[in-house]
Amino acid sequence: MKYLEIANSNILFILAGLTVLVVVLQSVLFINKAMKRAKEMGIEKEVIKKTITNSAIFSVIPSLPIIVMLLALSIPLGRYFPWLRLSVVGSAVYESMAANVAVVAMGLKDISDPNLTPTIFGVVMWVMTLGIIWGILFNIFFMNKLDQYTKKAKATKNEFIPIFSGALFSGMLAVLSVPYVANTKNITGVVSFVAAGIAVLIFQKIGKNPKYKTINEFSLPIALIIGMAAAIIQVNLV
Repeated sequence: MKYLEIANSNILFILAGLTVLVVVLQSVLFINKAMKRAKEMGIEKEVIKKTITNSAIFSVIPSLPIIVMLLALSIPLGRYFPWLRLSVVGSAVYESMAANVAVVAMGLKDISDPNLTPTIFGVVMWVMTLGIIWGILFNIFFMNKLDQYTKKAKATKNEFIPIFSGALFSGMLAVLSVPYVANTKNITGVVSFVAAGIAVLIFQKIGKNPKYKTINEFSLPIALIIGMAAAIIQVNLV
């Protein structure tokens, strides 16, 4: 059996759908509780409706990178598992990174490698799921202590924390990006990375103008699309 037959199977759709349904029910529950609390606080119905409407509208923009990544991952990983991952606790950047790390560790080039098997697909599912669960567990058991430490650090004006956090984030980006930028054998990856990076820089420059600051919200999804388009053009031209 080919792995895509499993990835697009009805059983996987049912399992993913049940999990997504739980997320939807949680959202409805939180909305109801929030509305009840708002009424207890004496907030007018018009204000509540306006708040819900504005929140729904502004949540569309941050969802665009997730939608783009969902479409991108649905080609190599099938329709249902990316839908599950990006509907629960996953992020656009993490899911693609975790999937690539898993297939490379199994000896393949990347997630688009045609030699991907059902076994490797299973490994990808486990890596994508277990790799992100530790943040949730950390928040459950240690977030309170971390919050107290952060408040103390801010009170003492400790400059080490922001420097340390920035260094960790920069290191993570370097580890993820250098294999693509420095790998001259993979011209497509270099072209895609450079095109997307230039696009982000252009959008940041435009976004400094108060009239066009909204474009900063769209910079990531547009850059992803530009990077993909550049890769397609490069492959077809070469």
